[in-house]
Amino acid sequence: MFELLRVLRNEIAEKNDLIHYQVFNQKTLYEMCETLPLNKAELLEINGMGKTRVEKYGTDILKVIRGYCDENDIDTSADKIDFTEEKVAEKPKAPKVDTKKVSLDLFKSGKSIDEIEDERELTRTTILRHLSHFIDSGEVKISDLMPIEHYNELKKIIPKNKFESLTELKQLVDDKYTYEELRLVLRALNDA
Repeated sequence: MFELLRVLRNEIAEKNDLIHYQVFNQKTLYEMCETLPLNKAELLEINGMGKTRVEKYGTDILKVIRGYCDENDIDTSADKIDFTEEKVAEKPKAPKVDTKKVSLDLFKSGKSIDEIEDERELTRTTILRHLSHFIDSGEVKISDLMPIEHYNELKKIIPKNKFESLTELKQLVDDKYTYEELRLVLRALNDA
């Protein structure tokens, strides 16, 4: 979660020509990871997240958090945990849904990544991660997720660079490549 929110913060900062801490600072980032706010009201309770920041960046932040919860099977429908001595009656659990398969089914039905993102209220990054799981099975081609020219170029560029993080790699390569494209090619290179 921390890395996903940090990457989002860097992307927002870069897009808006800001310094990363102007989007939200490290303390705010840690607090979001600890409390997992799921709506704008909860996000407003986070130190450093005022009304203006929530209006500007809240939707993107909440998409990342919901996507993380979705990918890691964190139940977001339950109320906040109450640590009183009383035993709370457990609600019956809904059947587990394979979230990656839901994204794949929507993709196969002809929906674009943007349409799936809107329908599922998840980030583009989350949808791409879901779909990338089906590259090995052949249900999705890497060329469905990124321009094949970028894939071929990055396959040559990445092994020639030394880096310790995705952000560092992003700084080393041309701006025409997105974080999602870098992740996809890194995964393909690691699987090879």
